[in-house]
Amino acid sequence: MAALTWTLLQAVPLVLIGILLLKILSTLKKIHDLKASFKDFPGPTPHWLYGNMQELTGDFKGMLRVADYAVRYHGAFPVWMGPTDAFLMTVHPATVRSVLSGSDPKDEFSYSLMRPWIGDGLLLSSGKKWDRNRRMMTPAFHQGVLRNYVKIFYESGLELLEKWSKGGDEPVETFHHISLLTLDSMMKCLFGYSSQCQTETVRHPYIQGVYDVSEQIVKRITNPLHHFQFIYDMSQNGAEFRKTCDVIHSHSEKIIRDRRQLIASERPGSRPVDFLDILLSGKDSEGNGLMDTEIRDEVDTFMFEGHDSTASAISWCLYNLARHPDHQDRCREEIRQSWGDRQDITWEDLNKIEYTFMCVKESMRLYPPVPNVSRCAENDITLPDGRVIPKGVRMAVSLFALHRNPEVWSEPEEYDPSRFSRDSVTYQSAYMPFSIGPRNCIGQLFAVTQMKVVIPMLIRKFRFTLDPNRPAEPESMLILRSKNGLYLNIHPVK
Repeated sequence: MAALTWTLLQAVPLVLIGILLLKILSTLKKIHDLKASFKDFPGPTPHWLYGNMQELTGDFKGMLRVADYAVRYHGAFPVWMGPTDAFLMTVHPATVRSVLSGSDPKDEFSYSLMRPWIGDGLLLSSGKKWDRNRRMMTPAFHQGVLRNYVKIFYESGLELLEKWSKGGDEPVETFHHISLLTLDSMMKCLFGYSSQCQTETVRHPYIQGVYDVSEQIVKRITNPLHHFQFIYDMSQNGAEFRKTCDVIHSHSEKIIRDRRQLIASERPGSRPVDFLDILLSGKDSEGNGLMDTEIRDEVDTFMFEGHDSTASAISWCLYNLARHPDHQDRCREEIRQSWGDRQDITWEDLNKIEYTFMCVKESMRLYPPVPNVSRCAENDITLPDGRVIPKGVRMAVSLFALHRNPEVWSEPEEYDPSRFSRDSVTYQSAYMPFSIGPRNCIGQLFAVTQMKVVIPMLIRKFRFTLDPNRPAEPESMLILRSKNGLYLNIHPVK
């Protein structure tokens, strides 16, 4: 017995060495396979440990460097995130069109940090479930539904007008205020719930939760150690994140239960149909509706995708108009002639501000609200130039770099709204602030409608100028933010 025990003890180091060798061989094979996948795609030389992550950061310099590499490496190049992991960055219109034209799922690695909050909604689901839910949700964004939201967007805008009218002479961090505005609008549109989040000093737990969870995810992204789940689970931020998700889910579930009871007791047609009504009543081809957990996931997904991305678009547009007062004045005159001081803004009024929306489009070209999107190739993808992206490769699309491609845009760094005039060329697959293809942003018309209401409201009441002491520093953090805040001087128009 003793001899057997001794033999086993002698074997343990050999077993451990064998396991270690297998792990090393597995890692080497993974590196070899990745390099083979990228054999037709030259790119910047990676550091042996950090890969390309020190030069291709999420700050403004890093994003501009991606735009430079887009030209140097013919529209697609590998980006190494370390010695063993990499993805293919795609930044040329033809390449991007090939990557986004299919229904390939999102890259799970890039979005998995949000799964505990938004679950398996449209953003993260794939295959038959994604296709089924996309079809069922599409009616929620029909023009007939969106028409009802114009008044809601306007009412939320009025609260911000009043708040800014009472402000002093100090510069205002606009992104925070506009994020609350878009969150307030979405609560009204999704749930028929008046949150008062723009004015209340103590917020409703759900509103505070939605606001907090976005910040907690950003904190996790900026801390590389917290990308490891077991480390994050033991951290204070991880504990707060789980608690916040529980609060959000609990309240979402209560709202869904309450709405079911309301629908059962009310007279049909007694109020306008909203997003939640459509989620609750929708049926697939087999007559089955969504389960409550699926409805909760879709609501939480749209809250994430909708409120901060729209706030980014509105904030950066105001920033660009502050940088270019001549365009701002021209917008204000167009709005004055089209709307006057009326407060009964209608759906039809939104198409009367053509030049103003050209300015919005040009702002989203330079500062796309979602600067990067990702996919994972379910099958081999053959590009127009004959190169092949192998099955299983993770792919990213830098919309920021795509929108600044000098092969497409003359003087791409210049803010020139005339690019989007009726007489200008059509920028197919070179301009896509809401992505393209089957997995494009389902709520883009919702977002555009809100921009067309809120931005003119703000411009006709206020003049915006830059704060020279706090210049904006664009940074890619899920959405495009300013690293040091987005401060503007806000003066009432006399």
